[in-house]
Parts: sequence; C-alpha cells; structure tokens
Amino acid sequence: MARAGVTAAQVLADPAASYALKAVLVAWRRRDPVDAANDARLLRDVLEGAADQRLGGRHDDR
Repeated sequence: MARAGVTAAQVLADPAASYALKAVLVAWRRRDPVDAANDARLLRDVLEGAADQRLGGRHDDR
C-alpha cells in the first residue's frame, strides 16, 4: 500500500497491514492527530535506531 494520502480506514481494511499497526490506529483513533503524529515520529526514530544497531549499521536518509 502506498503511504502518500492513505487513510486510517484504508489501512484498517487492508489485509496486508499488520495487526500491530491496526491496533495502534484503533488505540490512537481519538487522540489529537498532531500529538499522535509526533509520537509516531519518535517511535519511528527509536525503532530505526534499534534496527540499525541490531543490523550493525547506521543509515541517515532524512
């Protein structure tokens, strides 16, 4: 699924989307979208750092 312009409803209906992603969308449904987006960016950074450490490399494409 392309990321640009995708909605929560589309992700929730997508059988290829992970259960974990769908659970976050449901749990965060009523949150302020700006706060949720900020938390999602921080979570992305934390998880990318953990993946980079596990894989023994570091990439900065941002």
